[in-house]
Amino acid sequence: MKADVNTQHPYIQHMNDIAEQDVVVIDNVKGFPAYGEVYLAPDMLILICHEGELWVKDMPDKTFKAHDISILLPDQIVAFLRASADYRATLIGISRKFHDRLQHSYPYTRYAPRYRRRPATHLTDEQYKSLLDMVELVRSISQSKSVHRAEMLCNLLAIMLNMVGEYYVSNHPNISINFSPNELLFNRFYEAVIQHHRESHEMAYYARICCLSPKYFSEIIKRDTGISANKWISTYITVRAKSLLDSREDYSIQQISDFLGFSEPSSFSRFFKRETGMNPKDYRK
Repeated sequence: MKADVNTQHPYIQHMNDIAEQDVVVIDNVKGFPAYGEVYLAPDMLILICHEGELWVKDMPDKTFKAHDISILLPDQIVAFLRASADYRATLIGISRKFHDRLQHSYPYTRYAPRYRRRPATHLTDEQYKSLLDMVELVRSISQSKSVHRAEMLCNLLAIMLNMVGEYYVSNHPNISINFSPNELLFNRFYEAVIQHHRESHEMAYYARICCLSPKYFSEIIKRDTGISANKWISTYITVRAKSLLDSREDYSIQQISDFLGFSEPSSFSRFFKRETGMNPKDYRK
């Protein structure tokens, strides 16, 4: 069953602005556009909670609360369950195109492999104040007409994201600043799924990309994340399919099937029904 999407939510209202302007700061965000279903972030989102709580599935403490910051990368899978009545947050929306530019910035890349799996970072009062100062700088530059706007935003966001990584490590002294081999493996695997899911849905294909045997690769992903590699792949494809069925009414079922790399529409329908309990046509209706 489809999740009800709040089309009046500030993020939904600003999606075109994010695509056109690359970086947009949105205040007074109450809750999330949809609850219950797995969500695939089309943009990069930085969420800073000021008060209240947002409940998140599969996050260690299950809640995103006051003075927490969370970073969602493009194509990141997340499921929000509900928000408290007093939940208020600031959201920085960063277009996929601008995120690609950020990926080449050194301060950003220092902590990027951890963003895919890291829970929310809880900030001390001093860290929270410093971060809000950075947000105001991002807001000011994002609204400027300077010819150097994009360059300044890229540098500022890279530094800001690096600060969040530093805060996370300093607030969790038992966490190593260096990435574990398993963290790096998962990041490589997930990025490969994003890039190659149209070419293959087979776990063995991604094991080869990661230069490991399928058996060993599968064991590591399952042991480290609690979710099998096959489930990560099928969940990603399912959410991509739902997104296309929801947003691209000009695409036929066959076009979506082709786009997602299925050999024929019947294979896509069987896969989708197995994962969701309904066929693509019924879901679209």
